[in-house]
Amino acid sequence: MCGIVGFTTRPGCPAREREARYGARLRSMTASLRHRGPDAQRAVLLDGAALGHARLAIVDLAGGAQPMIDPRSGVTLIFNGEIFNYVELRAELAPGYAFRTTSDTEVVLASYVSKGIDCVNDFIGQFAFAIFDPRTRALWLARDRVGILPLHYTMTSEGLAFASEAKAIFAGGWREPAIDAVALKQTLQLWSPVVPRTMFEGISQLAPGSIARFADGRLETRRYWDLDLGVEPRADLSEDEAEAELGELLESAVRLRLRADVPVAAYLSGGLDSSLLSAIAQSQLGGTLSTYSVAFADRSFDERGYQQEVARALATDHRSVQITSRAIGELLPDVVFHAEQVLVRSAPAPLYALSGLVNEHRTKVVLTGEGSDEIFWGYDLFGEARVRQFWSRQPKSARRPTLLRRLYPYLPLSEQGDELLAQFFGVGLDRPDDPHFSHLPRWAASGRTLRFLSPDFAERTAAEDPAASLIASVPSRVRGWRPLARAQYLEMTTLLTGNLLSAQGDRMLMAHSVEGRFPFLDHRLIEFAATLPEGLKLRGLKEKWILKRYAARWVPERVLRRRKFPYRAPIASALTGRQAPRWANALMSRDAIRERGIFDDDKIARLVAKLSAQSSSPSETDSQAIMAVATTQLLAEQFLAPAAVAQADIDAVDLAAA
Repeated sequence: MCGIVGFTTRPGCPAREREARYGARLRSMTASLRHRGPDAQRAVLLDGAALGHARLAIVDLAGGAQPMIDPRSGVTLIFNGEIFNYVELRAELAPGYAFRTTSDTEVVLASYVSKGIDCVNDFIGQFAFAIFDPRTRALWLARDRVGILPLHYTMTSEGLAFASEAKAIFAGGWREPAIDAVALKQTLQLWSPVVPRTMFEGISQLAPGSIARFADGRLETRRYWDLDLGVEPRADLSEDEAEAELGELLESAVRLRLRADVPVAAYLSGGLDSSLLSAIAQSQLGGTLSTYSVAFADRSFDERGYQQEVARALATDHRSVQITSRAIGELLPDVVFHAEQVLVRSAPAPLYALSGLVNEHRTKVVLTGEGSDEIFWGYDLFGEARVRQFWSRQPKSARRPTLLRRLYPYLPLSEQGDELLAQFFGVGLDRPDDPHFSHLPRWAASGRTLRFLSPDFAERTAAEDPAASLIASVPSRVRGWRPLARAQYLEMTTLLTGNLLSAQGDRMLMAHSVEGRFPFLDHRLIEFAATLPEGLKLRGLKEKWILKRYAARWVPERVLRRRKFPYRAPIASALTGRQAPRWANALMSRDAIRERGIFDDDKIARLVAKLSAQSSSPSETDSQAIMAVATTQLLAEQFLAPAAVAQADIDAVDLAAA
């Protein structure tokens, strides 16, 4: 992966004037993303556009430099990501295109020159790119199907500016940083802003699976791909046939993602998904795979026993980093700086430390198991939705809601009485056909954080209903899908894209110049899983049924049969009490809370005191609230008065005029 930046410029401007007018801005933007691409930072000033690129060299280390210009048409490309089927596409394009490199970057350029922007449909990959076409004076932006890689943009006095991260837009002086109050309220309840919003006023994100065209002062966007879960299940598909097809697709997805001119490693959590990917990769690499894991000092979060068992069974070169609550608190300022987002969980912090370990061992690429739980219904949310649908048919039943205890043995809620259990999960039970029925308990729980807002901020955002905003963004066709298909669509467009692939994925990986690759998010596998009968994904309350059937040949029996344990990390102990870092004590003091005006200082003081006392295990609601408050305060502290980009990094950018 890399970092891309750019903006449109006044056409007809001579090269020397372009340098004087735009050069400093372009250099500063490019330099601000050096962490995404430490191998080279290059930029070009064109007649009509300025494009910059920070490179993490992975394919064609010597010849893949960017920005890349087609010598015949003048079309110029900056590209972040990977096209994994570039070898096959290159063979198709070679008869009509004179390739100068062996990079996948040039395959993107050649594909556009040959086919136009609809070439995105040919790509198996993860990407965000910009193309300036001087023949039409159009600037094109594109983002991969599920939003693995970020792409932000804003309207400017010169037209349009864009970048992989918002900090680059600020570095170019195109926007004064300001927190978007509506996006913040959405994040407190939904865990991320509703696309196209970001945490910052005036800065939007291109939706996953979308392309945008800016020309003649107008920006037009459209989807070229969207998740279709309304397809008719393949009723005639046998279990053996489904397993064979799954295996073929997943092994192909891994094989393609091992293509690189540098070593490819894997994250190993000790769960089914990462263990399966590691096993397949080790087989395909012939036994040379390295694996990396997070271990926790707090045993209630630790999975190192499973991690070590899998590493031994697969004979990988294994390393791990141990994380304490204190370390999480100390890492959070860096985490928020790179995430550019308010967080309701501390999970990104250990992954930030893990990518640092990977970087220390000179590794640039890792496979990760994200996406499996969404496409094969591995989350407890899917079982929960099934039970709640069953319960809704007899809402007065006392026995039906008790099935939910089987799903959440790791939560204090499972120990509560039947009345509290019914109260928590019974939210919206009278509306089982609502498109957001599956997520109502989660949103109701996280929405309790809103009670900590200051009266002024609450009044200012009173008109915003986060759940309603999200549902308004969902295509109308989703309403006609089966209940669990609706649940999957919401999960993939909120938790996955808005949180796991961004704040917890790309941003934590690229903070240390590490590229993550996601075999389960190969669109061929996603589309295949959408056609499976429900019973092959969720059989009763047994999740990922067909995936486990296939995985039996690859992973240790104990891992295959273990109860699912979601990845979690300490929160309250990292931010309050004796271990609290200095920044937390300072930014969550009454004066600091009152100065920002977002939260109620009296309520936050009581919350901090309650959690500092540690008289009992903190509730999920309190933990999410304290994390949201702390990271909101950090976001404001870091971005409302951002530090200048280092002059040495600016001077290192290679700038040319064309």
